[in-house]
Amino acid sequence: MISQFGDRLNNMALLGLIGAKAAGSPFAFSQIAIFASLPVLVFGPVSGILADRLNRKWVLVAVDAARTIIVFLIPSLFYLTGNLLLVNLAVFSIFLLGLLFNSAKMSVLPHLVGNKDEYLMANAAANFIGRFATFLGLLLGGFIVDLYIWKELGWDGWQVGFYIDASTYLFSAAFLSAMSLPRSAVKPREKLENAQSATGLGSVIRTSWDDIKSTVSLIRRRSQIRLVYGAVALTVFFMGAAYSLDIMIAQQVFGFGTKGTGVLGGILGVGLILGSLFVGKWGKRWGEIRLMFWGLVILAVLMGLSAFTVNFLLFCLLSLAAGFILSVVLVLQDTLFHRMVPSSFRGRIFAVKELMWAGGFMVSAVFLGAVGEFLKIFISYHAALQSLLVACALSIIASVFASLFWGRRKLKGPRG
Repeated sequence: MISQFGDRLNNMALLGLIGAKAAGSPFAFSQIAIFASLPVLVFGPVSGILADRLNRKWVLVAVDAARTIIVFLIPSLFYLTGNLLLVNLAVFSIFLLGLLFNSAKMSVLPHLVGNKDEYLMANAAANFIGRFATFLGLLLGGFIVDLYIWKELGWDGWQVGFYIDASTYLFSAAFLSAMSLPRSAVKPREKLENAQSATGLGSVIRTSWDDIKSTVSLIRRRSQIRLVYGAVALTVFFMGAAYSLDIMIAQQVFGFGTKGTGVLGGILGVGLILGSLFVGKWGKRWGEIRLMFWGLVILAVLMGLSAFTVNFLLFCLLSLAAGFILSVVLVLQDTLFHRMVPSSFRGRIFAVKELMWAGGFMVSAVFLGAVGEFLKIFISYHAALQSLLVACALSIIASVFASLFWGRRKLKGPRG
């Protein structure tokens, strides 16, 4: 929770740096977004391979120790060069390390619980902590960076933000180093010694290629894993549509601009927090796979309703409900992967999920946004967005019912 709070504070510090030293240049903001997204798109599968091959506990510790050093050096890198190039490279490194951290973290979580019946509660707790830390970081990060006292001390607020963020990573590394894990968690592969003893670029490439082939083979053999990946794809599609279309409705149709987008983001965050509390206590009673797919149906309906809402308050209530259901769906997806995937494959399976999120979200948001711009030439702006949202909602509902029909015999054994 401490390091995830630091992540959000780091984002606020980057915004403060760009605003103060790059005059709030849109291109500078775009550069940060690109360097933050590239690690997932380029190195997604590699992070999973490393998480499955190395000692996962010390991967977590080493990553947070490395992030401590990199974040601490960002102000110095900027003052030495006077430009954002090295800052962008530092951002790339931080998000690359974060990708490795997340793969290892999601692989370790079941070993901290032990009992499969508690996987859902554990994922709900982790989700709640992450959402709460994010909400708190976004809420307080801006205030911390903009405190007047920093100027009195001769510091820039964004500089202090980076130093505080570095300290959160240091605390996290210290706490993780004290964590006790079973041997199966920290050394998950029987052939670990052979993998580590392989020398030369050719050997590394061969072993990595073998890891990729074995992961593909597992996914091909296990229809339930493919089913959950299908649910992930639908969730990504929904988020891309909501980002590119619902935000446009809030800004253009209701006329609230960026402020309206911020309000919707906060309301969505509250829904995410409440949903993680609900699913941990009540999720098992409904059946995990069934609840996950019905959650996608409800999300599609909410998305369709938002296109025809003319009252901003009602639009906000729909956003709150969407955040609640989305949180339930995300927790269930992680829980099902934990139940279905052997420990030695978890890092790679979750890395593929991260890759789907990064690539799928970007493609769906760009594609739907471009189609919306094209349609508004022939029909009104609002009608174009309405038609797209309704089409997205219908496609998700149809896909969900097709998935349920295809996998109806498989749903009885989610732990198999």
